[in-house]
Amino acid sequence: MVSAIDERGKYDESTFDLFDLAASLWRGRRTIVASVLIAAALLAAVGFAMTPKYRAAAVLVPSNARPGSAAQALGSLGGLAAIAGINLTKDATETAEALAVLRSRAFTEGFITELNLLPVLYASKWDAAAGRWNVADDDRPSLAQAFKYFDKIRTAAEDKKTGLIKVQIEWRNREQAAMWVNELVKRLNAVMRARAIARTDAYIGFLEKELQSTTAVETRAAIGRLMESQINERMLANVTEEYAFRVVDRALVPDQKDKVSPKKALMIASGAIVGLVVGAFLVLLMDAVRARRRQA
Repeated sequence: MVSAIDERGKYDESTFDLFDLAASLWRGRRTIVASVLIAAALLAAVGFAMTPKYRAAAVLVPSNARPGSAAQALGSLGGLAAIAGINLTKDATETAEALAVLRSRAFTEGFITELNLLPVLYASKWDAAAGRWNVADDDRPSLAQAFKYFDKIRTAAEDKKTGLIKVQIEWRNREQAAMWVNELVKRLNAVMRARAIARTDAYIGFLEKELQSTTAVETRAAIGRLMESQINERMLANVTEEYAFRVVDRALVPDQKDKVSPKKALMIASGAIVGLVVGAFLVLLMDAVRARRRQA
């Protein structure tokens, strides 16, 4: 038995007695068991009522479809490239730029608009039979709200060790999740190709003007080599569909059993633990109330 002696040499009756505590819990075992069963059953019911979600993912690697180093072609004219805005070390920056474009609001809203995803994302507010929203105009979801919602179900992350990039979507429809991931990658490559073509066209135009304004043979030769590098990059952008990222493993439709959520077994176990704690607390609370009444 655990007891304590106060400063006056008397036993302190307010100290917890482990044996009495265990006895109280044993007397209230039925309450504890009932609490465990009720909590587990409630969370189990919630788990079965929740709409299951699936995860579709694609594995990508940054494309190496790039022309040779323009830095070697420039020699001492690196300042000319800086004036033109030409980046001579592009691998890391282009990967970061592509991921930023993928996560951007403009790209995402364009994706949602072109695929008409507002009725899909907010199906509870959409009357499919009538083909219109079943809520007031003020409650209709906007593209800004859809972007925030879509950004929660979509993730894109780069593994710093391997350099691989995983784009994934968690959604209640397995086929839609896989289709959206593959379409996102396809559209991202298309956007980055268009940007590269526009960028190289601007660079080539600038270099052509510089070529016409100089008569120095070495300078003209260096500008010519830099123009050749940009023309090669423009050609690669035109003919390479997987310009920014190459698909290592495209997104496939998840199996019906491969649910991401709800984790029913985990929810039931969590409910049992919560019920155990709540039941024990109730038993001890009722014992404390009865003890005070007896003392009164």
